[in-house]
Amino acid sequence: MIIPVYNAVDHLPECLQSIAAQSIGFDRLEIVAVDDGSTDGSGELLQTWAERHPGRVRVVRQENCGAPGGPRNRAIALAEGEFLFFADPDDYLGTEALERMVAAAERNDSDVVLGKIKGVGRKAPVTPFRANVDGGDIFSSKGVWSLTAHKLFRRSLVEEHGLRFAEGLRLAEEQVFVVPAYLLARSISVVSDYDCYYLVRRDDFPHLTREVPDPAPFYANVRDVLNIVVAHVPAGEKRDDLLYRWLSLEILGRFDGRFAGLSEETRALHVKLAGELLGDFMHRALVDRLPPLSRLRCLLISQGLVEELTALTTLVPKPKPKPKAAPKPDPAPQAEPAQGSGPRTAARRRYTAAGVLKGIKRRLRQGR
Repeated sequence: MIIPVYNAVDHLPECLQSIAAQSIGFDRLEIVAVDDGSTDGSGELLQTWAERHPGRVRVVRQENCGAPGGPRNRAIALAEGEFLFFADPDDYLGTEALERMVAAAERNDSDVVLGKIKGVGRKAPVTPFRANVDGGDIFSSKGVWSLTAHKLFRRSLVEEHGLRFAEGLRLAEEQVFVVPAYLLARSISVVSDYDCYYLVRRDDFPHLTREVPDPAPFYANVRDVLNIVVAHVPAGEKRDDLLYRWLSLEILGRFDGRFAGLSEETRALHVKLAGELLGDFMHRALVDRLPPLSRLRCLLISQGLVEELTALTTLVPKPKPKPKAAPKPDPAPQAEPAQGSGPRTAARRRYTAAGVLKGIKRRLRQGR
């Protein structure tokens, strides 16, 4: 059990206790926790656990590196178990999680096992967990739609291929570890009939997934992962099925409502680097599989139209009509505000869909 820890003292006990209570037996487990320069007492809490469970809990303390990849890599080098499972300190496991996942690995000679992830106050992947899979692959398991580290990996696979996490990266750092593990595994199993891992939203705990990534390292990491996919999967429908995931989530996912709040320079860099990935990896037929609005985003990215993309991400969705209520008595008359006073209307304050699309079409006709 590998846990990178940074300032998680309020939630760490629940995580550790869920591991100690595993039905597989605590005597079959080893916890390697790397304290990444915590200042809130997390290190002292871990040390207490290590003293209480000698030989069962190992604690490493280091200066803060700012991202979980480094601590996970350090723990991999120290781990001695047959399997590795990566947990985060603010999450917890179902009691039978490890027993069921290890059984699936042993039954199917699987090098990777996905245990069902349950979201608590936040979204969790659904597609890979619609059915159990015994001894499948990256395609039959649909594992590409769950690329976080919260899975069971056979340690011999990790060591044989030197799999490690990206370091210093605060988003999607798991993918250069998880994707080649999927592609190189003898088989992949899925445990979908039991909630194995609880992914918890903590309002008082910083989740990296909520952050807007620094463009240069983020897109460089995505490029590395796409190169891995291209190197292992021949061109064709199966490769396209995998690439669609990065197109729809990793690339277009950067152009949501948060995009307009970035600086002009940062927005321009996002568009430039995303456009390079589109040109290098995403052919026309693959883009055509997207919904219309996503295809439009791809076109604007490819054309480098930062202003139009910004407008597109700030469109106000048409509100649903409210149910009619019983008429109320007319309120007492009030003085009308002077002309030009009062708050600006949403139509004046924000872009409208018709205006944005009209402007985009005009700019495209002009060759912009």
